[in-house]
Amino acid sequence: MNPHHQAILRQIQATVPGRGQTTQRPEHLGAIRKWYGLKNEQRRRILLDFRAARKDLGFADWLALIDSLYQGESYEERCAPQTLLLKYPRYRRRLPLAQLDAWLGCLEGWAEVDSTCQTVFSAADLLADWEGWSGLLASLAADANVNKRRAALVLLTAPITQSDDIRILNLSLQLIERLKEDSDKRITKAISWLLRKGIKQHRNAIAAYLDSNATSLPAVARRETRKKLLTGKK
Repeated sequence: MNPHHQAILRQIQATVPGRGQTTQRPEHLGAIRKWYGLKNEQRRRILLDFRAARKDLGFADWLALIDSLYQGESYEERCAPQTLLLKYPRYRRRLPLAQLDAWLGCLEGWAEVDSTCQTVFSAADLLADWEGWSGLLASLAADANVNKRRAALVLLTAPITQSDDIRILNLSLQLIERLKEDSDKRITKAISWLLRKGIKQHRNAIAAYLDSNATSLPAVARRETRKKLLTGKK
């Protein structure tokens, strides 16, 4: 275990009532893994304090720390990289996409996947290396691992709200087309989420796509996207 990882884990354990005794993570979060019961804000504070105390952390050490956390036994450890990815933007933009692909393979269940994919990577990140990112997302969407397939969709939920670049819209719809017959709830709900997020920058295109694919999209995606178009709410 990376020494910085050890220090973070000690802080996680010290934050938990019961002197670090663990329980099993609730199944509704998507996986069974060791779970300390921290609230998201408690976990985030531990990582923010770490960053404040180690402003001189180098890129290689940052990579090694995140890699170690993704191998951790607990839910909190595998979600901890979210803050490190967000708060070291210069390093995040240097991150080899092959490394990100490998890290995504360490995640199980919607909560772990979304911690890395939901708000971490921006439209600017994707557009700065569009060839690399579009290739990665297409590969994730075709992966046998359902968690990676969900990641392909969730990674676009922030960028599609941040930019009107047609490439982001087109790629989002291409991945939805590829995955719309996947019946796993992790995928059907992610399709709905991505379509609803697309309304902000691409309302007319999303409405037209919904009309053209009304019979083939998952029912939850049709229902929730129509409601969002009509009311502005899920």
